[in-house]
Amino acid sequence: FRRVLFRSFTLMTKKKNNKLLSTSINKKTSSLMDDFNSSIDIDQRLIEEDILVTQAHVSALEKLKVISTIEAKKIYQGLNEILNDYQKGKIKFSKKNEDIHMNVEYFLHQRIGDIALKIHTGRSRNDQVATDTRLWTKKSAKEIQKLIKMIMRSILNQANKHQETIIPGFTHLQIAQPLSLAHHLLAYLEMFKRDLDYFEFSIHGADENVLGSAALAGSNYQLDQNLLNKKLGFSKSKQNSMDGVSDRDFCMYFLHACSMTSIHLGKLSSELILWSSNLVGLFNVHSEYSTGSSIMPQKRNPDSLELIRSKANIIRTKSQEFSNVISNLPLTYFKDFQEDKKIIFECFDELSLCLNVMSDVIKKSHFNKKIGVELCETNFATATDLADYLVIEKNIPFRKSYKTIAAIVQFALNNKMKLSEISLKEFQKFEKSIDSNIYQYIDVKKSLARKKTNMSTNPKEVSKKIRKFQKFLK
Repeated sequence: FRRVLFRSFTLMTKKKNNKLLSTSINKKTSSLMDDFNSSIDIDQRLIEEDILVTQAHVSALEKLKVISTIEAKKIYQGLNEILNDYQKGKIKFSKKNEDIHMNVEYFLHQRIGDIALKIHTGRSRNDQVATDTRLWTKKSAKEIQKLIKMIMRSILNQANKHQETIIPGFTHLQIAQPLSLAHHLLAYLEMFKRDLDYFEFSIHGADENVLGSAALAGSNYQLDQNLLNKKLGFSKSKQNSMDGVSDRDFCMYFLHACSMTSIHLGKLSSELILWSSNLVGLFNVHSEYSTGSSIMPQKRNPDSLELIRSKANIIRTKSQEFSNVISNLPLTYFKDFQEDKKIIFECFDELSLCLNVMSDVIKKSHFNKKIGVELCETNFATATDLADYLVIEKNIPFRKSYKTIAAIVQFALNNKMKLSEISLKEFQKFEKSIDSNIYQYIDVKKSLARKKTNMSTNPKEVSKKIRKFQKFLK
């Protein structure tokens, strides 16, 4: 009789409010508050994680005999059907049921009846959402790592093809010294490799199971933590229930990792935009990722790279947005946490898109093999090599040799000459000991081979680094 009465009450409530249950005691919220309070438009994205967490929790309840084996099987089947329907686009979420947790419970109740009312035993939405979010963050960080490796492969392939391509290196956007394009590109592989490590750190930070924390004080049921961890792929459980439901540091780690990757994407975008300029001409953006002007028929604009640069800057602000939400909150759970998922979801989506686009831009676009040497020669990029020539072969102190070569460069500028066009007699007017060996130091290609340190642009060192990254990414 009690069961029939309870079911009748549930059905009446469902007809009246379209809710599985009311989260307000003896009070009905306004429709405006229902809309304002609902998070289902955002957190429906956690449906897979929520179902996985619920199945694990049911396993723990089954072990305690709170739920029978027969009931557990019905729950598992019902949850799997819900997930299957969601993947087929057959699920329609309701704002009346507030969030993903209550929507899933509502769908399950529709399928298997009152057995569904047992699944929330010994837990709270507080530890439920924290666990869901941790699973999502771990999964998403791994997906970003895959995309980072994809862009690294695109860069590495270009570096491998351009080991002999000479370009000028820049400081202060002024042409400085010659180097290989491969060496320049490998610098970005170092950056993205650090990003992989940062995301690994964020995965480690999210790798704590919160289930068992319940609302804040812990569960009244002896839930098997080892079973829960094994089911959900966590290496350990939280040690403090209050920290469990309130900790969002792992989200900050994820956002910081995204921020660092976006900084590197923005840097790469700015460089390629500069290189694609008619004034430089080192890079031609593939037509699939550049657009024409509405008025000037001769132009192609690097819009893909400009959008990546802009989005990268927006991504960097997400960690600040998130910290504004969680800062100064006392323990333990607050509705403020409802806003956290929107931020991390948006950040993941934007960064994933940027990584995909940049990878394809690098893969399909063209680097100019010829112009780099000319830029180096016309802008005296081997001047430092000449200063070192006087130090190495003529035993002249570097500060003195620096002044001598500066005077020679000024002479070349005034006479609109390249260093290679200056005669030996003209060189000797600045320093009598200069001999014909100076022309070996003027040669742009030989400048690269002259570098000695293992992190340098020396072709042998560059080749070693390429093989190292090939092995790393294999």
